Amino acid sequence: MMKKQMQKAVCLLLGSVLLLSMGACGKKDKTSARDVTDGSSVTATQTTQVVREIKSHKGEIGEEMQYQDVDAVMKKAYVSDYTFSENGSEIGLTFFEFEITNNSEDELAVDLLSQTFGLTVDGEAYPGVSIRSPRFIYKEFGDSGKTFDTAIQPGETRDGYICMEVPADFQSLRITYFPRAGFLDWDEAFLFDIDRSDMEAAPEPVEAFQ
Repeated sequence: MMKKQMQKAVCLLLGSVLLLSMGACGKKDKTSARDVTDGSSVTATQTTQVVREIKSHKGEIGEEMQYQDVDAVMKKAYVSDYTFSENGSEIGLTFFEFEITNNSEDELAVDLLSQTFGLTVDGEAYPGVSIRSPRFIYKEFGDSGKTFDTAIQPGETRDGYICMEVPADFQSLRITYFPRAGFLDWDEAFLFDIDRSDMEAAPEPVEAFQ
């Protein structure tokens, strides 16, 4: 329960940051960080926070996106007809196939999915990624369902899936992908706005979910 609450908090934080950053969308000039002084501290030392405005770029399924030394393509978006109930809500599954190329000289960590991918469902921030995601990917795609559970090596191109848990009756999604999150760089993001009607039906799962 604690891990799920932390994942939800991270997602809400990413959503809040993105809402602040939308004014930077489409601008060609890189926006520099600005310091904000928090005057609410009761101690003698003021707390200084750095707020970064994130540049965002809208992408489409099948479109190659590039930021510095990372190339990425969302190749497929699937919606499953499998649903399950949890805490009084009906939950559905979506799967997204990404191809990511690491052109840098360092390992690119993608395994912390909650820090690399954000999710908005019908306009509201949503946790999306859960600890069950790898199991759902395996049941859906079997051995061909590769994931990003290990770092992408320099020069490597990795094809893999992420799984997002969503409300079963969702109509639209926004997947936010921070390509250099593995390098602790959240300055730029790729945004994929996807309607349910544009998603493919997930293939018959290799192994039954239940």
